[in-house]
Amino acid sequence: MEIDKDLEKFIATTVDSLIMWELLVFLWNNPGTTDNADGISARLGRRKEDLNTSLTALCKQKVLECWGDNSDPVYTYHPSLKLAKAIEKFIQFNNTKHGKLMIWSELLKHGVR
Repeated sequence: MEIDKDLEKFIATTVDSLIMWELLVFLWNNPGTTDNADGISARLGRRKEDLNTSLTALCKQKVLECWGDNSDPVYTYHPSLKLAKAIEKFIQFNNTKHGKLMIWSELLKHGVR
């Protein structure tokens, strides 16, 4: 099983960190999530400061809807159909040992540490 070009592009343009990887898996597994950064960070066991950049990026990429106060926005998982299909493909690939290793390989190629 190899990474196809669409998945490779998705990883290169969207999954730019281990935190982003973790967030995408979390959001996929918890599609009804509507919470602020404090709530999401508590659910992931991470510091809010570590998630802010990735949450903002997911809003800009239209994976998340962001609303409310700009100093403490509320995030809702609401990707477009095209993005939802790309995320589903990523998650399915992630669910195999070989897929995880291939994703790691792609991230390392792009300098993620």
